Amino acid sequence: MATDGSVVQMDHRARNSMNVLMYHRIVDDESRAQRHWTCVHVDNLAQQLHMLDRCGFTTITFNDYQLSLSVEVNLPRKPVVISFDDGYLDTYRLAFPVLRELGMKAVVFVVAGKNVKSNIWDRHIGVPPAPLLEPGHLVQMSREGIEIGSHSLTHPRLIDLPDDAAWEELSHSKLLLEMLLDSPINSISYPYGIVDTRIKNMAREAGYTIGCGVSSGPAHFGDDLMEVRRTAIKNSTGPLGFGLRLLPLFQRYSFLRWKTSQALSSRATPARRRNLPDVAISTVPGNGFEHEN
Repeated sequence: MATDGSVVQMDHRARNSMNVLMYHRIVDDESRAQRHWTCVHVDNLAQQLHMLDRCGFTTITFNDYQLSLSVEVNLPRKPVVISFDDGYLDTYRLAFPVLRELGMKAVVFVVAGKNVKSNIWDRHIGVPPAPLLEPGHLVQMSREGIEIGSHSLTHPRLIDLPDDAAWEELSHSKLLLEMLLDSPINSISYPYGIVDTRIKNMAREAGYTIGCGVSSGPAHFGDDLMEVRRTAIKNSTGPLGFGLRLLPLFQRYSFLRWKTSQALSSRATPARRRNLPDVAISTVPGNGFEHEN
């Protein structure tokens, strides 16, 4: 492997501009895909993954990224991370076969509580119950190159919990998954994309080395590995919109829009200010999603 300065510089640029895409549920029912932004039709997913392939992107996991930091392994020229939140059974049933066919990797963030069998956190927004992945599915996907990460034990708003409850959500979900898969769990996706300094510090203390939000976090990947920005892919994201979301300029634009929304929110009335975490996630201009889970 070449180790001259030009190769190192190329690897640095790849890290700095790396995009992290965020999906939730993949469905094969057209009517269901039209009802809520988190339900992306499997045909659209396949089209988007083929676009990544045609445009020269290489899928990696967060574990791959961290390997590139610790040993002399360069990232591909155009790396991208594909992530799926919540751990729906449809991820195994529909998304996994498409990924396997294309030889692509992904990161699947799962709710690890043994008594959580469906998306109970979506009841208040009218999303129908959907079954979650079983342990056997996680084992098989992990063996075939899919990184499994934590999405907490029960999908709460972590910033609203006292220290002991937040610690249990972070540490016990990690432990349960590590016991199941017999391998380290290094990444976590914060439920609802909401995180603060206290939760980031607790996640780091629990042993996570990557923490994913959604709208928040630095514009450039790697500047804060405990608050990684991701790009939400909606049910309505078409080929043009998907292509635009792959551009570094879009990432910068999205970041600036989010920062502007934060500045405007800071001037809100006291009554509205109490709801700022919801505003920061669900109505960020330019991000194109109505609600984040």
